Amino acid sequence: MARPGIIRNPFSHRNKAGGSGLPADAARLFGGHVASPDTPEKLVQSLRGFAQAGVDIIAVDGGDGTVREVLTALPYAYSDASPALAILAAGKTNLIAADVGTTGYGPRGLAGLVRAAHEGTLGTRTTQRPILSLHWPDGEHGPVRGMFMGAGAFTRGTDLANAAIHKAGFTQEIAVVLTMAGVLGRALIGNDSHGWLAGEDFGATVDDDPALDGNRFLFLATTLDKLIMGLWPFWDHGPRPLRYLDVAANPPGLLGALPRLMTGRPSASMRQAGAYRSGGAERIELRLTRPLIMDGETYPAGRVILSATDSITFIQP
Repeated sequence: MARPGIIRNPFSHRNKAGGSGLPADAARLFGGHVASPDTPEKLVQSLRGFAQAGVDIIAVDGGDGTVREVLTALPYAYSDASPALAILAAGKTNLIAADVGTTGYGPRGLAGLVRAAHEGTLGTRTTQRPILSLHWPDGEHGPVRGMFMGAGAFTRGTDLANAAIHKAGFTQEIAVVLTMAGVLGRALIGNDSHGWLAGEDFGATVDDDPALDGNRFLFLATTLDKLIMGLWPFWDHGPRPLRYLDVAANPPGLLGALPRLMTGRPSASMRQAGAYRSGGAERIELRLTRPLIMDGETYPAGRVILSATDSITFIQP
């Protein structure tokens, strides 16, 4: 029989907007297996308590950032025997929930979990995904585990979205799309005042391929199977766990290439140009001069190793 627990982020976008009675409801329905840790250290302590109590399904009440924090903390609490996760999509970014499924957020999402637990069906519908792991060999930061990362224009777009478009009420995934679309629009009509198209100086080594150095415009990597709004800027990845997109600085024909780029349908001329590279990998090494974004959070530049040797099971009640 499944033994569920809940990790709740009270600061998540939707949790702050309502559902104040949810912690009491969760505690009543799930016994003592409910925690709202507010630091990474407290999260590890909570998860260790869950592990000792035999909790094998953890409901994550938050967004992508909360899932990232839970994935990062799990090895310190569960070692190699990771529990399954269920997502209550309560954040500004819910890319993971959009891919692996959710019952919703707040009381409605909790009700779906409780109903499935009582009916004995919790954990019978599952989806498995590789975990995207980032490692800084030079010690710039501790290991981080998540599902989606970006660098170059993606970092700049996220920074602008956080500063401006969120104030208009857009969630982060839509905000980043709108921000990048606006900046690219200005750049492509000849007013690239921020110098985005010139890119940033960083290198990328995919598996055993020769390193590509020099300025890069955009780099993305994910272990998800789909994104939002029909976007999927990846191709030729096959079954390999890391899907990546690498766009060189000043990519030729970008205006005409954008629709194909964002839906993973490169033209023959895009492939021949060599500026648009996508595929699958087991390991990627980046050498960054500016920060990257992992599931909505900024992390330092430097030498960063991407891998996907572990996987996690998600359940949909």
